[in-house]
Amino acid sequence: MQRRDVLKHTALFFGYAVSVSALSETFVACSKEANLSWQPEFLTTNQANTVAEITETILPKTKTPGAKELGVPQFVDKMLKDLLSEDEQKDFLAGLDTFEKACKEANGKSFVDCTPEQRTDFLLKQDKEAAKLPPSVWGIRLAAPGPTAFFRRLKELTLLGYYTSEKVGKTLLGYDPLPGHYIACMPLAQVGKAWNE
Repeated sequence: MQRRDVLKHTALFFGYAVSVSALSETFVACSKEANLSWQPEFLTTNQANTVAEITETILPKTKTPGAKELGVPQFVDKMLKDLLSEDEQKDFLAGLDTFEKACKEANGKSFVDCTPEQRTDFLLKQDKEAAKLPPSVWGIRLAAPGPTAFFRRLKELTLLGYYTSEKVGKTLLGYDPLPGHYIACMPLAQVGKAWNE
């Protein structure tokens, strides 16, 4: 083998080595894109992935189903698209960007890349710092409505989506009607002292 051939083969070998590592980095970067099992209607895929992780951190899977299992992120995405005005949508997206920037400043990485402990600590901090909701009666706010803080709105939608889901309604929540069942024709002997108990 001549010297020229050796140099050519060595250069090709190094070129392949560099190309393989660069290609693998490209695949790793692509795999960091959010993998969702559903298609968001309002949010981008990365935003939807962040919202999904926030909702799952608020309501994680334990003995009861978690937020992701019940489709709460899809519910939040649908509500953002169908329920909010354009100004409220812009406020929400701006709040999500601010949330991500604050998480990167606090933890050095995005919310999705944080450990579960970092996520919980960060959300607790956000919850303490977020403006409180005005008082309400039966869901109707008594004070003049102003822009709702990002974290408050997301938490509100998360809880609404979770507790109005079919599975939670059928299996977790119990309905105990008061004062009791109405039985029109009951023999007096069976009534006993029911009126007194």
